Amino acid sequence: MRDGDEQVIPHSNEAFGMEVRGFDHIPEPERNMTLPQVDLFWVANSVNLFSFALGALAIAQGLSLGMALAACAVGSIAYIYVSLGSVIAVRAGLPVSTFTRASFGMRGNLLNSTLSWLTAVAFEVINTIFGVEALLALFQLFGWSDPGGSGKLLAVLLQLLLCGGIAVLGHATMVWFQRYFAVLVSAALIAVFAFILGKIDFQHVIGSHALHSSSATVAAFITAAAVIASNPLSFLFNGADWVRYLPSTTRGPTVFWHVFWWSYLPSLGLTMMGALSATLGDMSDPVAGLKPFMPGWLFIIYIFAVVGGSLANNVPTYYSSGLALQAIGLKVHRNVATGIDVVVSAIIALYILFVQDFSSVLNDFIALLVVWVGPFGGVWICDGFMRHGRIDFRAIHSTARASGRYWGWNGLNLAGYAALAAGMITAAMTMMSPLYNGPVAVALGGTDLSWLLGLPVSAFVYYGLTRYSERRAQPANLAAD
Repeated sequence: MRDGDEQVIPHSNEAFGMEVRGFDHIPEPERNMTLPQVDLFWVANSVNLFSFALGALAIAQGLSLGMALAACAVGSIAYIYVSLGSVIAVRAGLPVSTFTRASFGMRGNLLNSTLSWLTAVAFEVINTIFGVEALLALFQLFGWSDPGGSGKLLAVLLQLLLCGGIAVLGHATMVWFQRYFAVLVSAALIAVFAFILGKIDFQHVIGSHALHSSSATVAAFITAAAVIASNPLSFLFNGADWVRYLPSTTRGPTVFWHVFWWSYLPSLGLTMMGALSATLGDMSDPVAGLKPFMPGWLFIIYIFAVVGGSLANNVPTYYSSGLALQAIGLKVHRNVATGIDVVVSAIIALYILFVQDFSSVLNDFIALLVVWVGPFGGVWICDGFMRHGRIDFRAIHSTARASGRYWGWNGLNLAGYAALAAGMITAAMTMMSPLYNGPVAVALGGTDLSWLLGLPVSAFVYYGLTRYSERRAQPANLAAD
């Protein structure tokens, strides 16, 4: 069967069957995703402890509860970028790690694909450790008083089998499971949230932790919003992958709003839950931190929700990691690439749990992630809209060098890398993190502007350089004609 001159594979993406496609193009007859599936997919992907922990950090900035909740609302608006990128992926029918070859060059995209894979592994490890902590608590509640090393190993293996098995099977199976994660995990967390709200003395906490000066309050507010925004920005390297099975005729605004609202609202709710819970006590450990404030039966429900949220967030990350490995150049089928990624992340998680705790290194890596991922997103989102999402899916995989449509200069798109450098320098100069503070941020009293500036700077620079190159090329093209 063919769609024009493109080979169509019947039943290439069915639940509990092996997805045939990888980092290649999805032909129109094979696009079997629906908008309700997009909604539930993003709900499941958003209800995890990472969002809860970021919300708790907003209180740690010294803000009052009202300001912290406002920071959660403002920072989460960064899901706008993921939603814009999703429109491009639907038009292109390709994953991010493939179509970014157009904006960075066939060779130049290797660096970004590698960083995408490393970032995915870091998130996989963090989610796995969250899940291990929750499962260990569950084991103890069920009578295993000292799970120790055996409990840790069992917890990792359980997640490995569940997450890895779903991700290896592919997109349709992942979408099938996400709808159940979305409903069950959300219902459990809503029940926990409602109970926690009853424990908070709002008259006492509404003005507590307030900073003394207005300038310090503004700096802390913007920095807290930056912390919250790091979550939606972290999806810029893979979030658009998951909707590429939508029909390309789906209206752009429709794609945008479905992705935005169904990622923004659950993430907002969970970050606010983290901020509210942080007024009760130390929430640096989101599992143990909430235990004293709820009855045993509800804590068991909460544990299951934590495990479910960890699984629901890890499965899509494993899936996209396999696509990134293919884009890097690993010449294996998607399911093999995904399996390799699952094993690598599990080994790192086991190393952290049994040998050496370098989770602080992972946390520092995530904190610095905005320096790259925001500007990276700015370039490819700008490029995608300039092309109206039209990517030549044959040329994007072509082995042709100088004659290739997306080859660039020696395999590099210089405009893409100049724009990426401009955005990264801007982000580095204006960021605050546990590992590094930018000079501009320090001069502004600790105000983190990296999340606001890095992405738009790279987008504007890319747009300007690309339009300039096109204008310079016009006389030469006319002369050739």
